[in-house]
Parts: sequence; structure tokens; C-alpha cells
Amino acid sequence: MSDAFNGARLETLRHIHGLTQRELGSRIGVTQSQLSRIERGDATLSAELAAVASSSFSEPLEFFRVTPSLATAGPTAFRRKSTMRAAERDRVTALYREASRAFATVSDRSGYHEFTANFDGRFDDPESAASAVRVEAGLSGDQPVRNVTRLMERLGVGVVADLDVRPDGDSASEVSGITAPSLHNHRPLVATLSIGRGDVQRLTLAHELGHLILDRNAPTVSCSTRSPQEQAAFAFGRALLMPPSTVRSRVRESSTLKQLLGLKSEFGISVGAIVYYANRLGVISDARARTLQIQIASRGWRDQEPVEVVPERPMLFKQALTKVYPAGPFAASHGLGIEPSRLRQWLGAAAADDDGLALAGNVTPLRFR
Repeated sequence: MSDAFNGARLETLRHIHGLTQRELGSRIGVTQSQLSRIERGDATLSAELAAVASSSFSEPLEFFRVTPSLATAGPTAFRRKSTMRAAERDRVTALYREASRAFATVSDRSGYHEFTANFDGRFDDPESAASAVRVEAGLSGDQPVRNVTRLMERLGVGVVADLDVRPDGDSASEVSGITAPSLHNHRPLVATLSIGRGDVQRLTLAHELGHLILDRNAPTVSCSTRSPQEQAAFAFGRALLMPPSTVRSRVRESSTLKQLLGLKSEFGISVGAIVYYANRLGVISDARARTLQIQIASRGWRDQEPVEVVPERPMLFKQALTKVYPAGPFAASHGLGIEPSRLRQWLGAAAADDDGLALAGNVTPLRFR
């Protein structure tokens, strides 16, 4: 962190708080044109103006001294709705880059290992890449991934489970997951936004890990649902949670929703995703997939399926930060230049235990409601 103030941080401040240049300028007492010049670096951000902005938005003064880092480089990969607005995209991106910068800093200073993503060089085929990651994680055959978050953290990837709560207190978002694939950031972060369903959270996390591995050389990442990059990331995520060989051996054209709930219980992936997956692999026909999806919709399972999968809770970010800043988040907020309550939210509640990766049994108990 530099001793000088960085005018570009006013743009980050704007995006986090969802403000236009005119709105921010009126809050801190400068014109839109003056603010534009400061953000571009054509004018200096004075200590006086930084202090006004810090006081107005409850950001630590160190927020305005932060300089660019490799942790904030690279294109962002979203799992999002097609209706996402530009202001929402800018806000989520700004928050993600702040969290990513903080995680990379404490991961490095704590001495935790880097994420290398070698995996025998299998990066072009999503299923092969997923298989290599499973081997790296010590999973054999069709063994379930009991905790996707812990798998990623052991690989060196940070996880934030609740990136954003907006100023109005609403945690709903058009984005469910975000990461930034880059060859140059060896301490990457994956973040999700208030996903209440564990099965959806697990696939979102696995999907973002797919982007980190498959798109590490990509200059841009297209997150359109039909883009090859997005489809490959989802193929990776599905294969990580449930190997294709498992689907081929345990799903049939005649499989019922009740039978698929058994697989959901074992592997922690939604019935809807299993139906789509089996159809993509040619295990069930298009007609059968449509029938099952109609049944899912008619039973109200689009929003909430039977057999609850409890959302996972990260541990690594909090553990690394506590090691570097034993006095706690308030001290860390000044060292990292991040508002304390925001940092506490990103750290979340640590899991009570490790929920190991290779234990026997299902991801969740099979109980019908």
C-alpha cells in the first residue's frame, strides 16, 4: 500500500456505493469534471479530499492509498442472469476485486500455499480437467465431493460465501458467483452471493473453479449462457461433483424423480442439474428430459427441491486473516483498506469442523418432505 493517495480509488468507491460521478461529486464537494480528472489521474487526490470521502462513506483512509495488484487483474467470470444491469455488474465487480485483493494479501502473508492449477496440463477438455482435480483432491472413482469449498481451499483458492449486501439491506442479486481467471494471480478467490440452497451453491462454486482452470489464458470471458466458455465451466462443475461414468452407470431412461433424489443426496447436486447432465451425456432422451423437467416445475421444485443440501461455509480466508492480524477484523480493515463490517461479512462464520473431502456416506441425508 502506497503513502500517496490514489485517485482511481474514487471510481472504486463510486461502484461499491452505486453512484454516478455527479452523485459522488456532490457528496464530497467537487464537480463532475473535477472528479473525472482525479479518477483518470490527470489531477491529484488530495489528503483533504480523501479524508472527506473517508468520513462520508465510513471507509478507512487507507482505502484511498490502495494501488493495483495482480489479484485484481484478469477478466471477471460471472454466473449471472441475462438481465443484469451495468450498475449491478460494476458494484459486484468492485466488491469482488476488493475481496480478492484482501484474500491474496493475507494468504501470502500467512504463508499458505499458492494455487498452481497444473493438473497434468489437462485444460482443454472440461471432463478431463475435472477428473484431474478429483485425483489431486484424493478422490477415487465415483467418490462424492463432500465439501466443494474445502476442496477449493485445499487447492489454494479462497472462497467468500456472501460477497454483497446492498445499502438497502437487500442481499438479492442478479449474480450468483464470480471469479477472475488469470495466469498471474496464484492466490485467486471465488465468491458467491447469498445462495440459500447448498446444491446450487456447490455447482456454482465448481463452475467458477472451472473458469479459473479452463480460462486462465483467456483475454476475456464470455458469460452468456450459450458461450463455449460458460458451457465448458458448467461441464467441468458437473463432472467434478458427479463423474460422467457415474451418470452413465446409475441413471436410466426410466429413472424417476424419486430415484434421482437418491443421487442428489449422495452427490449434493440438484435433480434439475442431474436431468440436464444426463441428457447432455445422451443417457436420457430429449423427450424424457422434457418430461422430468415438467414434473420438476409442476411440483414447485424450481425454487426448492426436496432433500436439503446445507450451504457450505468457508474457513481459509478467516484463518489466514487471523494469523496475519491476530487483533481481529478492525485492525485488518485498516491494514487492508477495507471497511470493517464489509470485511466481517466476507469472513463469515467459520465451519465448526473440516467436513473432510473423502469421508464415506452421502453429502446430505436422504429425507423426503
